[in-house]
Amino acid sequence: MDREFRSKVGGIYHLFLVLVCIACVAVFLQSNIWWMIGMILVTLVTIHVFLNTWYVITADGMLIAHCSFFPEKKISIADIRTIEPTIMPAWSYALSFDRLLIGTETGPWMMLSPRNKKEFISVLKSFNAEIEIKKESSFI
Repeated sequence: MDREFRSKVGGIYHLFLVLVCIACVAVFLQSNIWWMIGMILVTLVTIHVFLNTWYVITADGMLIAHCSFFPEKKISIADIRTIEPTIMPAWSYALSFDRLLIGTETGPWMMLSPRNKKEFISVLKSFNAEIEIKKESSFI
């Protein structure tokens, strides 16, 4: 049975959404139609990303990262070698800076931010017990 984990949404992303909404209202008050259309589109895309970012662990041992209209990223859980907590602010399919860096034999694969990190890691380890958890005390 597939397991879905929603992305945790951090405070900085909530702040970004609020600022986008404020900018949208400010543009409406100025009555510039092109800026209005642009800000509405930015707001809709931002909300779409918030509502459509999740991770699926499939019954056949695949990890799928989904983020809105961006292409899905897939990896076999058997290929995962390490999981490490990170706050690296690089772009990823993660809506929080409270992230997990998923590593493979060839290096980092992707950063994810599941809401329930302990359960997420537990399910991954049930498919691949050899995954090394770095800095495990930070999950407690």
